[in-house]
Amino acid sequence: MDYFFGFKSVISQPEAEPSPADTVLRLVERVTSSTLLEDRRDACRAIKALSKKYRLEVGAHGLDALIAVLISDPDLETSSFVLETLCNVTSSEVFDEEGVGAPVGEQFTEIFLKKSENVISVITLLDEYDFHVRLPAIRLLMNLLNNKSKEMQEIILACPMGVAKLIDILSDSRDFVRNEALLLLIQLTKSNANIQNIIAYERGFDQLFKVVASEGYSDGGIVVDDSLQLMLNLLKRNASNQTVFREESCMKEITPFFRSCQPSESDPGHSWSTQKISNVHSMLQVVRTLVSPANATQVVSPAQKNVYGCGLLSELCALLMSPGVPADILSEIICTVGESIRGCRRNQEFFGQVMASSSPPRTALIVLLMSMVNEKQPVPLRAAVLYCFECFLYKNDVSQGQIIQALLPTSTEAMQNISAGQLLCGGLFSTDCLSHWLSSVALSHALVGNVNNKELLLRVHLAIAKDVAPVSLLQQAFNILQMGGKLQTRLGILTLLSTWLADSPNSVAQFLKLPNAVAFLTALVASNEHDDQEVLVQSLCAFLLGLCVVYNNDSNSNFSKESLCQLITKRIGVETFVDKLAEIAKHEVYSKALKHPQIRINTAADIQFDHEFCRLYKALESVIAKAVAPPTSPKGAESPSESELKAVSKYKDVIREQDGQIQHLRQRLAALEGDHIAAQSKIEELNVNLHHLQDQNTLLKAQRNNNVIIDESEPSSQSESSTEKLMKQLEALRLDNERLQGQLEQQQSAKDLGMPVNGGVGLAVEFASTQSASIMDSFTTHEVCSFFRPESSANTMDLELKTVRSRLDAMEAELAETKRCLSVSIAENAELKEEIDRLKKDQEDLLVLLADQDGKVQKYKDRLKTLGQTVSEDEDEELDDLGEDDEEFSS
Repeated sequence: MDYFFGFKSVISQPEAEPSPADTVLRLVERVTSSTLLEDRRDACRAIKALSKKYRLEVGAHGLDALIAVLISDPDLETSSFVLETLCNVTSSEVFDEEGVGAPVGEQFTEIFLKKSENVISVITLLDEYDFHVRLPAIRLLMNLLNNKSKEMQEIILACPMGVAKLIDILSDSRDFVRNEALLLLIQLTKSNANIQNIIAYERGFDQLFKVVASEGYSDGGIVVDDSLQLMLNLLKRNASNQTVFREESCMKEITPFFRSCQPSESDPGHSWSTQKISNVHSMLQVVRTLVSPANATQVVSPAQKNVYGCGLLSELCALLMSPGVPADILSEIICTVGESIRGCRRNQEFFGQVMASSSPPRTALIVLLMSMVNEKQPVPLRAAVLYCFECFLYKNDVSQGQIIQALLPTSTEAMQNISAGQLLCGGLFSTDCLSHWLSSVALSHALVGNVNNKELLLRVHLAIAKDVAPVSLLQQAFNILQMGGKLQTRLGILTLLSTWLADSPNSVAQFLKLPNAVAFLTALVASNEHDDQEVLVQSLCAFLLGLCVVYNNDSNSNFSKESLCQLITKRIGVETFVDKLAEIAKHEVYSKALKHPQIRINTAADIQFDHEFCRLYKALESVIAKAVAPPTSPKGAESPSESELKAVSKYKDVIREQDGQIQHLRQRLAALEGDHIAAQSKIEELNVNLHHLQDQNTLLKAQRNNNVIIDESEPSSQSESSTEKLMKQLEALRLDNERLQGQLEQQQSAKDLGMPVNGGVGLAVEFASTQSASIMDSFTTHEVCSFFRPESSANTMDLELKTVRSRLDAMEAELAETKRCLSVSIAENAELKEEIDRLKKDQEDLLVLLADQDGKVQKYKDRLKTLGQTVSEDEDEELDDLGEDDEEFSS
């Protein structure tokens, strides 16, 4: 009974459930050991089912086996399961099935990328049209690229036709496959110019425009935006791809895109969806990338011509004047048009003639400027209009002159038609501080690089009120500055005045005639305000005051250049003035404006500098500092002492001595350079001889080998012929011997019968034996000679070879000695050059000291004469001699 109870207890115990790791191990063993395709396929399917929940176990135990199946198994269904499993294992996201835990996809990606063959096998599977294989292969590459982008980019570059296979998928008729490939290419082209160039050369732009066209241009979905993002990756900061884009006439493919944005007659309202706004914004970024001022001129100029030639500029201007365009898209269109016409005269003329659909008819430029000075418009839109206006006037002296000329009306009709200049002058009287700044900066761009316009603008007078006499624009601008106001107003007026006075002495003279102009600027610069905004205004005032010094024609005796410098020294202080002048360059806004001409303002309170003003400040800051702070004269009037004169003569003697040393070192350097050249020529000659001897050595070795072969072949042929000849002779002797034996037997029988014996038989036998011996002797002698002759020839060749080798060793030793001497000469040459440089530096320092000393002597002399003291002739001649010696030494 105990036996049965014991057996029952054994069979009633439940079996332990296998752990996930054990299950994965068994499945992996089936994958590696099964010979049947169905078994391997089922095991891979089961591993794929476990790969999300037990990703760590599957990756740790089955990664190598799955990679082996991926490389060697030709079954597509099995490959599909393996690819999906690898996608789950390398994914960076945390699946719901596996719960909370640290993602391990990056670690498994690193293991997978240790062998580039693994990635190449995945890329090879992209050739399969079955989407069960192609789609997970693309997703696996995407996971690997997200985790290890640089490593993946290098592997794909090394893979033959790797990038080309990815581009081919863009032509896949299945949208979901094509879209995944598009996302993969976007990630792949980030920060890798080589891959970008390959895609461009593989006609990637054509494929992308086909995708955009098939999706409906601007009305398409997110695929259009993805295609344009990939296009931006290919074009940004890549001049070669921009050239390819232009040469393949891709610019004309953009025109239908913007044409589709135009409202139709059946739908004049034409609502803009969020996706359409994103699509249009991306395409505008593509155009701006091609015509950006940051690009080289040789790239921008042809692109601007293509924008006009393919009708794209016309479509952009039509869209600019279309109703219902969102404000942010309108701002981007305005900036795109501005960069398309910047510095291109033909495009600027075209834009100046574009008419807006308004009543009365006005040009698009006037309508845009009216929006700029309207404080109700969005701030980014107003800043975009200013940028477009600046681009319109950039290197366009004709349009600059027309704007200034319009402020001097010559007829009633001209006064009735509002002009761009009148709008800008009206903006100066606005109550909006941003309108002040925008109008001032816009008007300053009509003066950039145009001295004639600066003088014409002096004739412009403005009527503030009916009962008040008109005042000049210069006076009105200064009055606005005197009234203070907000920071933007003062910065705009100071920018206008600085641009106006720069390089225009007549404008400076008119400005100095304004009452309290110099006093106002001096007081502002000398104030001790420590507020950041006030410091910025003080710095601009210092710059404006410095311009009055630099471009002063001394027509105003009260404010000549010298008197202004003295005023700055007394009222402000030179050091304080220079420090205030340098405050602009320390501001962050200055650095941003100097990098790019586009003006970016988000709110009306933003502080902004103009790009052209920053360039002007950068060019003239050091000039102003030198003009205002010349070398100071000594306070005392003491005459040069005898010790100072002795020091000057001592310095001159030292300089002469060092000059002689320099000349001597130069001669030694020339001699060493000559020796160096001679050594190099000798080395070249030795190298030629060495190559010649090496060629002779090779030739002798070849001749020796050929002779041994020939000599070894000759005895064999001769022995064969001798043996054949001997055999024939022996055969003849045997026949003669048989014949003679027969005759001998006949003689013997005849002798027995008593017949006479013939004596000729013995002579014949003797002759035959003699002939046989001579033949054998000749055979032995020939054999010996034929075998000993090659050995003597080989000995001779060995002796010659040893002689050549000894000569070669001697020449190599001589060459090594020459190289050693050359290295020593080069080291000495370098030391001499360092010594010459040191002496030159000492000489320059002494020359500077000497120049300072001579300047002091001359100033002392002038000071003595000014004070009425006489300088003795001996002292005068000694000072003159010192000056002449200095001039001779300088020459």
